Amino acid sequence: MSPLLARDFPANTSALVDVRAAVHDAAVAAGCNEEITSGWVLAVNEACMNVIQHAYGFADGESLRIELWRDGDELVTLICDDGRASRIEDLQPRPLDEIRPGGLGVHFIRELTDTMAYLPPSPQWRNRLRLARRLTGSPMERHA
Repeated sequence: MSPLLARDFPANTSALVDVRAAVHDAAVAAGCNEEITSGWVLAVNEACMNVIQHAYGFADGESLRIELWRDGDELVTLICDDGRASRIEDLQPRPLDEIRPGGLGVHFIRELTDTMAYLPPSPQWRNRLRLARRLTGSPMERHA
């Protein structure tokens, strides 16, 4: 199965406009409706922002890779980077009743996906985050 998106992006906040557009176009090409597409763009954007902020610490000159494909009834995205290594246990969202800016990215990702998993490093990338969701039903219905 060939990816509908397989591209490296600069790991900086100004590149997120291009990330969102590329993910949107790939999700539409995968046959996603607007609701799924919008949610997927948000989930991938939040994951990329976490890479930029936490893995790279806003350092200049870094990059990340996004691959997106459809696998049967599942939309899958792989986000790769060479930043500070992370563990899935480190991805704990803040409590929703704690009123302050930031810290909701992981919450959004979990609500908009069925699975979020770190894959083992590859020869090219230290961190590899795999996000997936079935294209039938909403993630919130499936998490209930």
